[in-house]
Amino acid sequence: MTTHQGVRAPDRRLSLHAMLLWTVAAGAAGAVVVAAFSPFSAATAAFSPPLYALLAGAYSFFPFLVRRVLGYPWAATAAGVVAGALSAPLSPIGVLVLVPFVAGGAAYDTVLWAVARIRRGQRTPAWAYAVAAVASALVLLVVSLPLLSPVHQLPFALAAVFAGRVAGQLTASGLAGVAGRRLLRAGTDR
Repeated sequence: MTTHQGVRAPDRRLSLHAMLLWTVAAGAAGAVVVAAFSPFSAATAAFSPPLYALLAGAYSFFPFLVRRVLGYPWAATAAGVVAGALSAPLSPIGVLVLVPFVAGGAAYDTVLWAVARIRRGQRTPAWAYAVAAVASALVLLVVSLPLLSPVHQLPFALAAVFAGRVAGQLTASGLAGVAGRRLLRAGTDR
């Protein structure tokens, strides 16, 4: 089974214990990212929603990474649940931080699940991760609509916010791919 182009995954399956540890570790790392960004994230979101949308892609890096390294369905969603639960006390929006983490991870996982069902047993192509990132960007835009001011809900402003979301999510997915390949080559998936 090959999870990334040019990288051979181990022939044995990971234990449930190892998958849980990886998922919780990725979620905890995601919570650290929220803690690092939270002092200025609310001000950035109010000042420039497109810039915030771009920077918020960093929140998706670790859920995307665990999905690429472990390759099990719904890994990004599970890591998002952990990240949201751990970061809720640190976030300006509290428990509501679960919504973007879970929604973004679920959109990413859903696209990858659908591609895997269609391609049955074949390696996940690079374009699938890009499509999954764009799908998560669209879902995150929809989730953020109620929070945008009326000025930022004009078509041009929404297009700019969506472009920021797409750029942020594609960057997170791409960097997760690079990091995932390196981790798999190093044998850290055991």
